Amino acid sequence: MTRFYRPDRIEYEVVVLDRQTGISHWATAGVDVVERPQALVDGGGSMSSEAFRSYAASVAPRLRDFAEHISGADQVGANVHRYQSYQAVRAVLRDERGVLLAEVRCDGSVTIPGELDEDLRRQFIGMINGWLPMTIREVDRSSYQNALASLVKARRVVDAMLREVVGLAAGGLDPMPWEKVAAAMGVPPEALDSWYRAPDGLAK
Repeated sequence: MTRFYRPDRIEYEVVVLDRQTGISHWATAGVDVVERPQALVDGGGSMSSEAFRSYAASVAPRLRDFAEHISGADQVGANVHRYQSYQAVRAVLRDERGVLLAEVRCDGSVTIPGELDEDLRRQFIGMINGWLPMTIREVDRSSYQNALASLVKARRVVDAMLREVVGLAAGGLDPMPWEKVAAAMGVPPEALDSWYRAPDGLAK
């Protein structure tokens, strides 16, 4: 079923450490109101999933400017410092009721609760039905270079899928507690924290 979106505002958030609990969380540091003509498709209707994803991705340049502004990275000019500042911010698109519609990161990646990225979906299906089964044949032929290349490619796709599904589980419309996400993956919560919250992890 086709989903439609009508964003009302863009919240720019930064990671803040609670010194009493030692837990990091997202805090809103700025808000942009979405102009209605810009947010709606021709005819005044709501945006389709594809149009909304493109619109959300267009927020990334503003998010990078926000990251550099609050961190002073533009003055320091250090690539490492700039990279770190990019991981500590995100943009959240919400509707007029405050429901989270999408999360945007500085690299232009967009996570929409309850919706798997279409490109990643195609890559994953193509991997399973296409080139990954051929890896066994490459090993049997002693073509280890090709086999290793296929396995590394598969690992990248699986890692991307894992990150996407963790985001859907922990940040969806009916989010799973972080501890349950960790239990489902068979790892302790602190391990999940290190993988997905530092330096560029997901929030609860």
